[in-house]
Amino acid sequence: MMEEEVKKIAKPILARLQVHFDGLIPRNLFLVNPDIRLKKVNKTYGSTSVKDSISIAFKVFIFEDQYICEYFLNANGYTEHRRYNIDRDQVEMLENFEGQFGAEDFEDDDMDYEEFTRIRKHNDKVRKLLIKKGFMRK
Repeated sequence: MMEEEVKKIAKPILARLQVHFDGLIPRNLFLVNPDIRLKKVNKTYGSTSVKDSISIAFKVFIFEDQYICEYFLNANGYTEHRRYNIDRDQVEMLENFEGQFGAEDFEDDDMDYEEFTRIRKHNDKVRKLLIKKGFMRK
């Protein structure tokens, strides 16, 4: 019983997270469910999403007595991987896809083979990390 109470997130924390998510994409809302639990991956779709084209996968946890939200935003192939300190209202950019907005297949006639290979390896590493965090599927 006591453990379940600890896992529930206070409404003021969720309200701050809602405000942060509301500012990510203009004219698009990501609704934060009041039943979100700590350390559980959640996914919400944007209000302007068509066939789930805009989404955020996120996880809220406590680190050094502060609420932290790590999330992965995917908006039609444009991606951002961030860590948001809810208590301090601070954002840290985390490893993210490079190249054509995170798309797996991209072409750029000006890109040499070495750069293409570097980006491909980097994106494979990021994909594995996001899968491990539960933000993407295999």
